[in-house]
Amino acid sequence: MWPGYSSRSTDTRTQRLAWWWRGGEAVGYGRLVWLGSVGTPALGWSVLGSGSTDTSLLLAVAVAHALAAALSFLLPWRRWPSWSLLAFPVFSMASVALTTTAVPGVAGVYGGFFALCFAYTGLYLPARGSYVLLLPAVVSYLGTLTSLSAAAFVRVVFLAVAWLVLGELLGLLRRRHDEVLRELRVENETDALTGLSNRRGMERFLGQAAGGDVLVVFDLDHFKQLNDTRGHGEGDRALQTFGRVLQRELRTRDRAARSGGEEMAVLLRCSVEDRCGVELTRRLRGELGRAYPGLTFSAGIAVVDADLAVESAVEAADRAMYQAKAGGRDQVWLADAEAPDGSRPVADFRTTQQGTDLLAV
Repeated sequence: MWPGYSSRSTDTRTQRLAWWWRGGEAVGYGRLVWLGSVGTPALGWSVLGSGSTDTSLLLAVAVAHALAAALSFLLPWRRWPSWSLLAFPVFSMASVALTTTAVPGVAGVYGGFFALCFAYTGLYLPARGSYVLLLPAVVSYLGTLTSLSAAAFVRVVFLAVAWLVLGELLGLLRRRHDEVLRELRVENETDALTGLSNRRGMERFLGQAAGGDVLVVFDLDHFKQLNDTRGHGEGDRALQTFGRVLQRELRTRDRAARSGGEEMAVLLRCSVEDRCGVELTRRLRGELGRAYPGLTFSAGIAVVDADLAVESAVEAADRAMYQAKAGGRDQVWLADAEAPDGSRPVADFRTTQQGTDLLAV
């Protein structure tokens, strides 16, 4: 039905470094910020070390970094709000302040590193994240100074304003970039006629399918005959009507696409498995009968198996749909490995508009 579909990435370079990016891109770059701050103790020890260096404090900072890095690979970052990413710049700046305490000779030289922390905040934290980071940043930077003269105070104020502007500008650019990408994605992945996703959008949401999700494949009955006898304009109206009615019947977490011609595909995120697919087709058949009298569909349903690729569910639902058409159209079949032909009828709409429920048969 959909040749060439694949939900697997072939970027081997990404796969080789997948362990570092565990938790997402923002977490991966947060670890890089930590890596930068853990380099400061090594720099202080090897280049600027002196008799006054507090080696025990430097060792404590290094151990704390090692423990934090190990913990970052275990924490469920994706389940937490974006504000949890503040841990990376705050911890890093505190580390720099402690390093300065341990190695007084490096006092006041880490302003650029604080700018890096604000750049990270602007790129990955929610709006106004730089304002939240400003207080711990100023406190940490003051901790890197051996004394606070008038000149040092002016420098702190100037740096604080520069950090804040940098973070907010990058945040604004990131939000505008994300907005443009969303608009382009919607335009690029939407079928102009039905308002549903197109093939490209369908590949995206099928790639996110999980075990227990339900896939429903629809095909409008006698569509070629409708085009031939009443014109392509009427065929377009039938497709538009079906797309509009289908969108009304879906929940926000469900996805639908026009896979080609008069075929549509729906991915349902539901806990009652095949039953929710049958209920959708029944509601849709009733609404479609009122919106476009005489227009019917045949449908095939398959449950996504957690142990199999989603392509298997696509093929099973497609076969069930063709069996529904071969069985007389205007009905729904369910893919069932125990059935003699691999699927069985579960609803027949030819007798009444609401149909006869055969799911328990």
